Amino acid sequence: MPSHSTYRAEIEALHEFFVDWYSGALDRDAFTRLERTLAPDFELVTPDGNRRDRAAVVSGIHEDYGRDDEGTFSIDIRNVEVVEQMDDFAVVRYEEFQETTDGTTGRISTALFRDDPSAPGGVVWLDLHDTWLDDSSK
Repeated sequence: MPSHSTYRAEIEALHEFFVDWYSGALDRDAFTRLERTLAPDFELVTPDGNRRDRAAVVSGIHEDYGRDDEGTFSIDIRNVEVVEQMDDFAVVRYEEFQETTDGTTGRISTALFRDDPSAPGGVVWLDLHDTWLDDSSK
């Protein structure tokens, strides 16, 4: 059973991937990291309440390669907590702050993970629900 540090490391690593992907700092072959860490039935609920399946999430991220100039986008992950852990699954909550040239937005994220030793961080993302913090909505 993975520990708190496993989930924290996976969350931070995936968000570092996003920063590097969006700035174009990664080789396009690095995209497999995202594909291998999102479960086939992954679903995202955006902070605005929209539901996106894995195909839509993967396609949208892929299309946004290099959208930001290097150094103009960053993500800070805070307060990672394991809410519940059972068998091969865990519910993990964390805060995510994104800084762009337009300012900073914050969200609280609740993720459902499943253990998977073949995944880059040892777990796969099954579900992610984001909610705006304070006046962070765009």
